[in-house]
Amino acid sequence: MKLIDRYIIKELLIPLLSGILAFTVILLGSTVLFNLIGEAVKYNIPFNTVLFIIILKLPFVMAIAIPMSTLFATITVFGRLASDLEILALRSNGISIIRLLIPVFFVGLFISVTNLWFSEILIPKSASTAQKILQNYRNTNKPTIQSNINITEYKDNLPYRIINIAEKKGLTFKNITIAEYEKGYLERLIRSKSGKWVKHGGWVFFDGIMHIFQSSNQDKISVINFKKEFINIDINPKHLNKNKKSTEEMNQKELKQEIQFLTKTGQDPIKLIMELHMKNAIAFSSLIYCFLGASMGLKPHRKSSAMGIGLSLIIIFIYIILMAIGNGLGLSKTISPIIAAWFPNIIIGITSIFLVKKLAST
Repeated sequence: MKLIDRYIIKELLIPLLSGILAFTVILLGSTVLFNLIGEAVKYNIPFNTVLFIIILKLPFVMAIAIPMSTLFATITVFGRLASDLEILALRSNGISIIRLLIPVFFVGLFISVTNLWFSEILIPKSASTAQKILQNYRNTNKPTIQSNINITEYKDNLPYRIINIAEKKGLTFKNITIAEYEKGYLERLIRSKSGKWVKHGGWVFFDGIMHIFQSSNQDKISVINFKKEFINIDINPKHLNKNKKSTEEMNQKELKQEIQFLTKTGQDPIKLIMELHMKNAIAFSSLIYCFLGASMGLKPHRKSSAMGIGLSLIIIFIYIILMAIGNGLGLSKTISPIIAAWFPNIIIGITSIFLVKKLAST
């Protein structure tokens, strides 16, 4: 690593860390504490537990704060370098704007990959733990048994399996009825006193009766009594829980499984598809912000941190508006979900490239 690279990275470090600290505190107070204090009062949650939940919520808040801090750091550092004429001195020694942005690219890439790790590994685990703690207090003296669950699976836009579960507790069921159809005709009817889900396999039913109807002769019915019957139903009971995981608690694999479940049961998964792509888009916004911040910082303005914070907030506000527009276009299926999710990054990225090219040509 050359001296100029180490110098720029070192200069970025302090405003980046101070930005993360400042934005995390602000976001923590506005997005987490308000609701959490209300929950603590309502359900009589002890202070030490509240403090632990706040710590568990920190990765989620930091994941939002990191892109903002990246933008603030690059605007502040390159603004100072430009105001102190260091950029002019470097350029007079043959160092181009593009060369100065090489360490910025690697810093942005490192931050984006770190943020992706946050959203994929750390945030789902910490958010899930926090939710379980809160749920324990919410569900005190409440029954854990679900009743009268109905599921419909679709194939070629037609229902081919309708399941009714009279009672569910965890991974076990009681009094199950399954009707299976082929092209609109009832093909098989199964009733069972109990059943359970076999991991990575399907469902096992006990003490039941099966009626098989022949499509060629509806009057002919085969009746089979069984003690144990395995049926390949590719639905995990966790998808049937009333308290489903939020997108914050799910990694990409879990999101894809939930999307597959919604598709199978004839529901529209567009919202989760958007959430899936937005996880990646928000993580890599740091890389886009690095270039935009550097190009904005090199514009002729003073080096004060207040200016950096002001510009950061304006750009973040614009990003949120673009995100809302992209989200609306994606949910309405006007454009592809992946393009809709990356819409803010595309617009900000194109703007950054334009500004960098303009500065490089001057």
